[in-house]
Amino acid sequence: MVDTTNNTAENQADDAAESPQRILERRLAELNARKPEEQTRPDEDLNSTGNIMGGAVAMHEVIPPTPAVPVAGEITPDESAVTTSTTSSDALSQTPANPEVSTAQNTTTATAGVEADLATPATPAVDNTANISTPESLGNAPAALSSPETENPVLNHNAPEGPTTAEVAESVAQPETNFQRNAPEENLSTAGVIPAVNPGSQENPVNATPEAATSGNIPAAENIPAGENITAGESTRQEHEMLLDDEHHEEIVDTDFSNLNITELRQKLKQLLKTAGRQESRQVSELYRQYEAKLAVEKAEALDRFMAEGSSADDFEFQPGFEHQELEKAYFQFRENRSREQRNDEEQKVKNAKRKQELLDELRELVESPETKSSGDKIRQIQTEWKAIGPVPPADSKQLWNSYHALLDIFYNNRSIFYELKELDRRKNLQHKIHLCERAEALVNQPSINTALQELRKLHEEWKNVGPVPNDQRDAIWERFIQASEKVHARKKEFISERKAQEQENLIKKTALLDRMEAFQSFGTDRINDWRDKTDEIQKLKEEWDSVGLVPKERADEINKRFWSSYKAFFNHKNAFFKNLDEQKMQNLRLKTELCEQAETLRDSTDWDETKEKLIQLQKKWKTIGRVPDKYSDKLWQRFRSACNEFFDRKQNQVQQRENELNQASQIKQTYFEELASRITLLNTEPGSYEEYEQLRNRWLGLPSNKGTNRLDDKYFDLLEKFVNSIIDLTTEEKDAVVAELQVTRFKQGPDASSRIQQKEQAIRRDISQLENDIRTLKTNIEFFGRSKNAEKLREEYQARIAEADHRIQVLQRQLYAFRNS
Repeated sequence: MVDTTNNTAENQADDAAESPQRILERRLAELNARKPEEQTRPDEDLNSTGNIMGGAVAMHEVIPPTPAVPVAGEITPDESAVTTSTTSSDALSQTPANPEVSTAQNTTTATAGVEADLATPATPAVDNTANISTPESLGNAPAALSSPETENPVLNHNAPEGPTTAEVAESVAQPETNFQRNAPEENLSTAGVIPAVNPGSQENPVNATPEAATSGNIPAAENIPAGENITAGESTRQEHEMLLDDEHHEEIVDTDFSNLNITELRQKLKQLLKTAGRQESRQVSELYRQYEAKLAVEKAEALDRFMAEGSSADDFEFQPGFEHQELEKAYFQFRENRSREQRNDEEQKVKNAKRKQELLDELRELVESPETKSSGDKIRQIQTEWKAIGPVPPADSKQLWNSYHALLDIFYNNRSIFYELKELDRRKNLQHKIHLCERAEALVNQPSINTALQELRKLHEEWKNVGPVPNDQRDAIWERFIQASEKVHARKKEFISERKAQEQENLIKKTALLDRMEAFQSFGTDRINDWRDKTDEIQKLKEEWDSVGLVPKERADEINKRFWSSYKAFFNHKNAFFKNLDEQKMQNLRLKTELCEQAETLRDSTDWDETKEKLIQLQKKWKTIGRVPDKYSDKLWQRFRSACNEFFDRKQNQVQQRENELNQASQIKQTYFEELASRITLLNTEPGSYEEYEQLRNRWLGLPSNKGTNRLDDKYFDLLEKFVNSIIDLTTEEKDAVVAELQVTRFKQGPDASSRIQQKEQAIRRDISQLENDIRTLKTNIEFFGRSKNAEKLREEYQARIAEADHRIQVLQRQLYAFRNS
C-alpha cells in the first residue's frame, strides 16, 4: 500500500494552482487505482468506516456498531500509524461518490495528503488517534452522545460531558423530553450517529468530533437515541418542563367572579364571548359553570315561592327569559368555533409534518450526492423553508427534529472543501444566538409571566433551528442562553409557589363547608316548614362556598362535584316530597292489567310453540314491572297466573296424547313390517300383483308418522321396492315408474321433504348427463375401429354398452318426471 503519511509537502506544492474540484477528482482516481490491492484484506474492509458510511447513505438507516476494540489511548505508536492510514484510505476508496475528508480542526497525520489536495485552511496537526472514528470505537459509546462541535478531549480534558442540546431544547419546548442543565449546545445534532467512548474506561474519554462524523451513518429518526443519563440538573429539567407546559400555564391568573350576581355574570359572560379566544376558554367555562349554578338556585327559589302560594310543584314552569336564550346561543357558537379551530390546527400540523418529511428526503438526497457549487444554496433553501414551517404533531416532532439535525451535521461535516463557508455560517449563527440570548434576558422584566413563558418557548424553538457556532463559543453561548431561561423559570416557580399556598388554604375552608353540606344529603321530613328552614341554611352555605377562592387543580373537580352533588341531592329529595308516591303504582297496575288481557287472549290458542314463547315473554315482562296497590296485587296475580296455566295444561295434554298415538302406530307398523317381510320370502312361489302392492302401501301410509324419527319407515319402503320388482304383470318400464313414485312418497314421509326431493332431482340429472357423455364417448371410439375381424367383435360389444346406457337414461328420465310432478 502506498504510504500517505509523508506526501503532504509535495501535494501542497503541486496542487496549489488546481481547483478544489479538480484536486478531489484526481485524488479519488489515485485512491481507486489502489482499490484492488486494498480489497485483498477483508478484515480491513469490514472495519472501514467508509464502508459503513456508504451503506448507511444508500439505505437511509443506522448500521449498529461492531464489537469494541481498544480506544485511542490504548493503541501503540506503531499500531496507531498503520490503523490511521488504513482507515483513511479505505474510507475514501470505498465511497468515491461521497468523499469524507476531515475538517481543519481535527486534521490527522494519516489524511494530511488528502487535506493538502483539497486546500483546507492550514492548522497545527494534532494526534491522529484523537480523530479515529471506527465502528469499534462506536461500539463502546455510552448513551450520552458527543456533540457535533465538541472539542477533542485528547487536546482539551475540560471538554464538557452532559446531555445533548436536543434534550435541553426539547425539554423547554416539549414537557416529555429531558432537560439537562449543563448540556453542550450542538450535542443533539449527531445523537445516534457518533457515540463517545465509554466513560468508565481508565483512559481519557474520546468524544467524536463533527469531522469524525463523516465516517458515520445517516441515521433514521427512530434510531437516534435520546440521552439516558440523569445528571445533577434533573430537578432543573423538570422545572423547565413545567415552565413550558401549555396546558399547565395556559391560564395562571384566574379571576374570581363568585361575588357577582346572576345578572352581572350574564353580562360579563356575554361580553367575554364576543372577544374570547383560545386563551380565554377556561375562564369562559368557569364563568358559565357559576352562571348555571346561580340559575339553578334562582329556579329553586322561584319554585319555593310558587309552592308557598299554595300551588302544586307539578304546575311549576321556570322561564329564564330571552337574555338567557341569547347567552346560550352565544356560548354554543363559542364552543363550535373553538372546536373548529382545534381541528384546523391538527390538520395543519399533519400537513407541516408531511412537508418536513419531504424536506428531509431532499436533504438526505443532498447529503448522499456529490458536492456541487449549488449545494450550499440548496441547503440554505431547505433550512429557510424548515424554519418557516409551523408546528407538527407531538408524536412526530422529535423524530423529525433528530433526523433533520443529524442530516445537517453530516452535510456540514462531510463538506470540508467548503470549510470557509461553514465557518462563515457558524459566525452568523453565533450572532443570531447572541441576539436570542439578549431577547431571553429581556424576558426577566416582562410583567406578564404567561407572555414571558410563551416568548421563551418561541426562543427555544428558534434556537433549535439555528445551526452550529464556532467551537470556542459553543459552551459559553449555550450557558448564557440557559441562564436567561432559568431566571424566567425562577419567576414562574415563585409565582406558582405563592398561588399553591393560597389554594391550600382555600381547600381547607371548602373541605369544612363540604362536610356541613353533605349532612343534608340524607335529610328527610314530612313537614313543609322543616324543608323551608333547611333550604335557608343551604343557601347560606352556598354563599360562603362562592366567597372562597380557587383550590388546587388536582382536587378542584373532586371537591366541586361532591359539593354540588350534595346540594342537588337535597333539592331532589325536597321535590320528591311534594309528589304522589302512588302514581307509579297506578302506572304499574295499568301495565299488568294489559299483560293479563294478552295472556287471556293466548290461552285458547292451538299454535303451541309460538304461543308458548309469547307467554314466556309476558312472564318475563311481568317480573320487570314494579309493585301495584296492595288491594289489587293478589287478585291481579291470580288472573295472570290462571291464564298462563290454562294454556300450558292444554299443551301438556296434547303432547301426551300425541305420544300415545305414536306409540300405538309404532306397534302396528312393526306388525305390518313383519307381515311384509314374510310375504317377500314367498315371492318365488307366489308372485305378487299390483293390487296387492297398492293395498300394502296404502295400509302403511294410513298410520300416523313421526316425520322420520322411526327408521322402520325406510326398511318398509325398501321391502316394497323388492315387492314391485317381483310383479310379473308389470313391464320393466312400469316397474321403474312405480318405484320412482314410491321413492317420492318415501321422501314426502320424512323431514325436509322438499329439500330431499330437490336433491334427488339434481342427482338424477347428473346421472343422465354422465350416461349421455359415456354414450358419446363410445360412439366416437367405434368410428376408429377398422374392418378387421376383431374390430367387428369390439364394435358389437360397444353397441351393447350403448344400448344399456340408453335404457338406463330412459329409466332415470321416468324417475325425474315422477319427482318433478310430485
